Amino acid sequence: MDAYGYLAFFLILFVFFIYIVWFGYSVKLENQKEQGDKVSINPYDQIPLRRRLIDKKNSKVGIFDLGNHILIAGVILLVIFVSLNVE
Repeated sequence: MDAYGYLAFFLILFVFFIYIVWFGYSVKLENQKEQGDKVSINPYDQIPLRRRLIDKKNSKVGIFDLGNHILIAGVILLVIFVSLNVE
């Protein structure tokens, strides 16, 4: 398998991951619509933005504990690096 094969594999895997996240979010919205117009206020919505991005429930989690996000950013950087260095 050459570099284009690896690049295509990572791109397909990344698009599949985005599709799965989108599908899960749409299922969550459908479930909320079925429950009715019950309005609930999340107490965690009042915390600072940096805590909402990392983990709003666990104050011990830091920026380096974001394994999945770091992997996704690494795949994107890998794709950019490979595509720039293709001869």
